[in-house]
Amino acid sequence: MKSLLPLVVRLALAAVYIYAGVGKLMDIEAFARVVEEYRILPQPLPALVALVLPLVEVVAGAALVFNVRGSLAAITGMTVLFMGVLAYAIAAGLTIGDCGCFEPGELPEGVEDGSMLKTAFWRDAGLLLGCLYLYWSGRSDSNVMSCQEIEETV
Repeated sequence: MKSLLPLVVRLALAAVYIYAGVGKLMDIEAFARVVEEYRILPQPLPALVALVLPLVEVVAGAALVFNVRGSLAAITGMTVLFMGVLAYAIAAGLTIGDCGCFEPGELPEGVEDGSMLKTAFWRDAGLLLGCLYLYWSGRSDSNVMSCQEIEETV
């Protein structure tokens, strides 16, 4: 009997990415302002990223639910990207209160100093460990559904 842990980890990762993407889609303008605070992208790219990134998060998360080939790679790639952006912001001494990881909005007290970036970095490190566990746990091709197989089952 196979362990349920890989399934639980996969569904947890999927839920995090779907939740994060939907939250950002609820207020794209506010998320675009958060993206601008990182000072990485020239105008008008923050607005484009604020629209496209949450859509990719939701689609990749939904694909991971169904274990679609490439979905874990997409989630892993985004996690590494997010950690890189957070590491850049921490190293640059940016004091971004809202990391933009989930829905933009109200901040808990005491995070205006940029400490939220470090918290987000370590949370993302945990997500990356989940991704690595799924690779390590032996995601065999026989357990991965292709897009055609999904269409056939629907």
